[in-house]
This record gives sequence, structure tokens and C-alpha cells, in this order.
Amino acid sequence: MSDIQPGPSRARSVDVARLAGVSQAAVSRAFRPGGSISAKTLQKVMTAAAQLNYVPNSMARSLSTRQSNTVALLIGDLHNPFYATALDSFSVELQKLDKQILLFNAPRAGDLDGAILRMLEYQVDGIVITPATVSSRMTALCLDRGIPVVMFNRFIPGLSVSSVSCDNVAGGVLAAQTLVRSGGARFALISGGADTTTNRDRVNGFERGLLAAGVDIRQLLTRPGDYTYDGGYRAARSLLSSAQRPDALFCTNDIMALGAIDAARDLKIAIPDDVAVVGFDDIPDAARSAYRLTTLRQPLNLMVREALTLLLAEEAVPTVRVVKPRLVARQTTRSQEETIP
Repeated sequence: MSDIQPGPSRARSVDVARLAGVSQAAVSRAFRPGGSISAKTLQKVMTAAAQLNYVPNSMARSLSTRQSNTVALLIGDLHNPFYATALDSFSVELQKLDKQILLFNAPRAGDLDGAILRMLEYQVDGIVITPATVSSRMTALCLDRGIPVVMFNRFIPGLSVSSVSCDNVAGGVLAAQTLVRSGGARFALISGGADTTTNRDRVNGFERGLLAAGVDIRQLLTRPGDYTYDGGYRAARSLLSSAQRPDALFCTNDIMALGAIDAARDLKIAIPDDVAVVGFDDIPDAARSAYRLTTLRQPLNLMVREALTLLLAEEAVPTVRVVKPRLVARQTTRSQEETIP
């Protein structure tokens, strides 16, 4: 005789229905967001479910509805605090919609098309993509399978998918105006990835803003920062050690700006008296007392909600949504005209 005892059987929806004295369909509606069910019936179902320790089988429900209630999120750089914060926001908003998040991290220079193919194996209801180097062939494959795709914080001309992004050109212009108001005379730029539309638009906007202020952009000093803290630190040390040391510095994201601030401190260069610094994104660390960075705030939560609205729309039509950034003037510039706490 075996010593192995069978484990406790798992309660089923039919067991809950029998104990509550309702139909199995009523149990289904009780656990479905927005399900049509009276308060009295709902109470009966929840009481019976608690007594039986019943937990709905979401996989079984997915098979019956042909929906996984899962949204895949492809993030290219989780080391960037902006995307780590975006992941948190997506998670919160999807939970409100009773949907799960399936995260794929695509390292730089990684096989993004391969990552999307792996996503399709999970029968996801939609895909949100943050990296810029996704092929039109792969997005077409998703659409052919009826899986909507939304680009987040990216816009790629020629792709027939929806996108939500910040007005990066306007943000670059505002960065230039802020540094001019701060008394800048010798301007410098630390840029991110040259292959991304986000970076190109911020750089173009910055140059446009300087031109409008009468600045000769041929004198603009530039260094690559690779969208990282270390890259920003190295680029700033190079710029601030040069004979034509700038007194106004724009970094096309905040994490590079934080590196630049620390480089200036190590070189005993005062901020903002010797060099003013402006970033882009308004990540949480930008507001910390160690930095108090003047930056362009992307309305992240609004962008996330817009992306999910487009992704989960019943009739998905490729739509481009662009939202305005807002200046957050702190202590790395001398102009405090538009200070936000």
C-alpha cells in the first residue's frame, strides 16, 4: 500500500456554483471585470469561493475566450531609469484593466525580431515596443495575426503602427531657450544613441532653439554619451577639460546629465555658476537634493495610458500621438522662471 496521499482537490467553478446556489455562468460573470451580476448574487459567489479557496483558472478562460489577457512589453534598456519607471506604470495600468504584463528585455544590438517572434508564442493580446530598430517585416507579421503593436516613446516613419511619444523637438527647443536665459554663451551637447529618432529630434530641436536665439551652432561642442551615466560622465569630463570649456550643457536624457553633474563636481566646476546643465525625462533621481536637475518632464503616466488605449482599441487604426514636455526648472540653471516642485 502506497504511503503517498493524494493532495487536496482544487475547487472548480461548478463547485462554487453548487455551494452558492447559482449558475456556473454567474460564477464566471462574478470573476470577469465588468461582468453583469447583481450585488446579492455576487456576494453569494464570493462567500462560496472563499469557503472553497477557489481561484479562477485564467488559462482556461483564455482558451475559451481566445484572449490571453496578456500584453507584452519589449524594453531595450532597463538600466535607463526612465524605462524602469515606465515598466512600473505599465504594470499598474494593466492591473487596473485585469491584464497581465509579459516583459521582454532586448539588450542593445540584440535580435529584436527574434524577441517579437518569442512573444508571439505566448498568444499575447498586444505588444508595446520601446526600442527603435524593429523591422517593418516583423510588425507586419504581428498585424497579420491580428496582434496590435504600439511604439512607446518612439516614432518610426514608414511603420503602419500606432505610436505615443513626447514632442522631442519642442523639448530640445525649450532646453536651448532655458540655457540661453541662464546666461549661456558657450554651448555643448551630450547626445544619446545616434540611431534613434528620439535623440535626433532632441538634438535638432536644441540646434533650432540656439539658431533662433542667434547662436552660431557651428561652435556647438558635442560628445556621445550613449544614454548612460558613465557615458555622460566621460563626455562631460572631456568637454569641461577642454580649452573652450562650455558654460551651458544640454544632455538628451537625465541619466547622462547626472553623470555630467558628478563630472563637474570632480573637476571643481560649480553648477550653475560655471556651467548650467539641462536634462530630459525628469526621472526620480533628477529631483533628489544631490542633483536638483533642471530638465524636461515627459508626462510618463499619460503616455502609458495613451499607449494602452491605442493598443486595446476594438478597431485599431494606426495613430500617432505626440504629447508636450514641460520644463522643470531646478538648481542646475540660473533661470527659475518656471519652477515646478
